[in-house]
Amino acid sequence: MKPDRPARRWRLRRDAATTTARAGGRRALRRGRRGLRAVAPYALVAGVVVVASVAVWALLGSALLGVRTVSVRGERTVTAEQVARAAAIPVGTPLARLDTAAAAARIRALPAVASVQVRRAWPNTVVVTVAERTAVAVAQRGKQFVLIDAGGFPFRTVTARPAGLPLIRVKKPAEGDPATHAALTVAVALTKPLREVATAVVANSPQRVEVRLDDDRVVFWGTADDSPRKATIATALLGESGKRIDVSAPDVVTVR
Repeated sequence: MKPDRPARRWRLRRDAATTTARAGGRRALRRGRRGLRAVAPYALVAGVVVVASVAVWALLGSALLGVRTVSVRGERTVTAEQVARAAAIPVGTPLARLDTAAAAARIRALPAVASVQVRRAWPNTVVVTVAERTAVAVAQRGKQFVLIDAGGFPFRTVTARPAGLPLIRVKKPAEGDPATHAALTVAVALTKPLREVATAVVANSPQRVEVRLDDDRVVFWGTADDSPRKATIATALLGESGKRIDVSAPDVVTVR
């Protein structure tokens, strides 16, 4: 029996060591878990920072979401190429960094453009929508003709007078010029029969507007006030004899 005792003691020592090792492993595991729990918030923050950095880089610093196409809409007399060239938006410019207001201002510098809208169309397109000026009259400049919009802005020069547009004569047609505004007001108010026989609307001053007819007669308009009524009266008097029709005071009309 005596020889068996050392073996039993060895087995006891081995079991104790195994138990100690297991306990140590469990303690190490708990310490590891506590460490992971402590580190987890920092790892999450670091991950968010990395993702945010990549997103910011993609938006602001790379050509991944950069301009590839400029799409132009609403153009009539100007071309899409002219609008895109005026916008001056370099290919590859990150859409998020695009200054749409500055691009719109450059496009508005085109004389024929009355208004413009520039917007982003993700991921790679800029959409430009233009509204062009509409001519309501023309003014002669040498052998050429200048188209004028309702605000008095001369925006395009052509070699031949467009059909259907009245001709105005003022010292210098310009936006904000009182004589130009008076002549345009009268020109727009002309009835169809009056427009067909009118050769020019002349405004030497805002108070002295007259409509010259193709048979050398003159309709003295005075100011541009009450122009629709004056146009109706002048049309009714076209059949009367006399070289001068005065409708400057619509309640007291004279023909002589």
